Parts: sequence; structure tokens; C-alpha cells
Amino acid sequence: MRQRRGLLARLARVLALFALTLVAILVSAIVFFPFERLAPALAGWIEAETRIATRIGALDAGFGARGPVLEARDIQLTWPTGEQLSLGSLRVSPALSLAGLRGVPTLRVAGSAEFGAFDGVVSAERVEGDFKRFDFVALPPAWFGDAGSPLAGPVDAEVSFARLAEQWTGSAEIEGEDGSLALPGSPVAIPYEALKANLRLDEVGTLHVESVALSGPMVEAQAHGEV
Repeated sequence: MRQRRGLLARLARVLALFALTLVAILVSAIVFFPFERLAPALAGWIEAETRIATRIGALDAGFGARGPVLEARDIQLTWPTGEQLSLGSLRVSPALSLAGLRGVPTLRVAGSAEFGAFDGVVSAERVEGDFKRFDFVALPPAWFGDAGSPLAGPVDAEVSFARLAEQWTGSAEIEGEDGSLALPGSPVAIPYEALKANLRLDEVGTLHVESVALSGPMVEAQAHGEV
């Protein structure tokens, strides 16, 4: 019996050493692999899938608290209509989700750019996370039509949206300061020192402005409605 226990102990040590060796090889492969060579191929794949011309300045990979991490930097996106968007960095890692069991990959995404930052979970069926210091004015003006962006000035937002069939539903809580808001029907944008808003998108595509509160040197106002 003692000899059998000794054999099992030696076998366990061998298996543990083998597992550690595999982990070391995997970590070394990820750390030292020249991922920058894959940047053009990844950019080409994104362009083929989205028709958005993509340039990636640098591409790296490593391990983080949530597992393997892929980071792209100095990203330039150009739409077929000519609008351009630049991202300083974009970090992507796997996210634990039951949707993965249904073949829907879910990613943890953290990105930063001149127009703001995002940290959250993204999939084809879900967008949930936090925007920080996000300024719509810094986005391509053509995205908002002739009227331009209704909201100017940096805001923080907590969003949670899910796709049911072909329709997105969900909610957003927005807070901002030192900006302006152009309400529907208003001839001019209203400047504010503080903004708080709760929005909800229902299953038929109606945007419910459940509450908007503005405070500033010119106005103290509250509003609600539908778009």
C-alpha cells in the first residue's frame, strides 16, 4: 500500500510539472509572439466584415485578471461615406457569459479615445457598461444629420441594452456638467452646469425620456417625453 501511495505521489508530481511546463510554454508564446505582424490581417478582416476601412498602429497580447487580453492601439476607422474615427486603445478579453453556450461570443471591452472611454461587456446580443467623459460633439457630425448632436459636453453614462429578435431594448442613465442640450422643438441649445437623465428604449423602438433635469445660470428645468 505504501509503495502504491508513493507511486501515485510521483505520478501527481510528474503531471503537475507537465501542466506547469505547458502553461509556461503558452505564456511564453503569447508574450514573445510578434502580434504586430497580425495587425494588417486583423484590419483587413474587420474591413471585409464591416466595410469600414481599418488601420491598426500596434497590436499586443498578454494575460490579465480575466485571462488572455488582446490590445490594439492607434486605430483609425474610415466609413465608406468618408467619416473617420480614431481610437487611442482598445483592449479585448473573454467575458464569462451563458450566451457563449449558445454560440454567441461575449467580450470584455475597454476602449479610450479623444471623445471618451468605455468599459463593459459586448456581444451581438448585449451591450452593458460605463462610458466616461463621453462627448458626442467629437463624433463625426454626419452621424447626427443637419441638426448636429443634441448633446454637447462630456457626460458619464451607465448603459444596459439587449437585443430581442431584431430590436434593441434597454436603458441608460446619464450625468454631465458644463454642456448644452438641444431639446426637440427648441430653437437654441440650452446651456447647463449639471445634467441628469434617464432614458429607456422599448421593444418597438420608442425612446422614452423618463426624466431630464437641467440646472445652470439660465435655467432650472425638468422634462420627460418620447422620441
